[in-house]
Amino acid sequence: MGEEDEKQQVDKHNWGSEELSKVSDTREEKDDLKLNTDALGNLFNASAPARPKINIKKEDLQLIMNELELQEGTVRAKLIETNGDVREALRSLCGL
Repeated sequence: MGEEDEKQQVDKHNWGSEELSKVSDTREEKDDLKLNTDALGNLFNASAPARPKINIKKEDLQLIMNELELQEGTVRAKLIETNGDVREALRSLCGL
């Protein structure tokens, strides 16, 4: 009987620490969830880096389209890539 009494007293003392560990585990999970939510929010709210505005002349676009018989989208993309430099765009499109 002495051992059972001691065991019950030990269980009473451990009961508080067990409950405390459950509470702290729950709190840690909530903290982790909040960190993850904040990280996702920052990811979605972050604005895209501003791209520099590149002026493409319509004449340059038409020149390359007519001379190389390419589609407007292809020529426009190459002019943007070369910062509007017609000579560099022509060299790149011709493979030089």
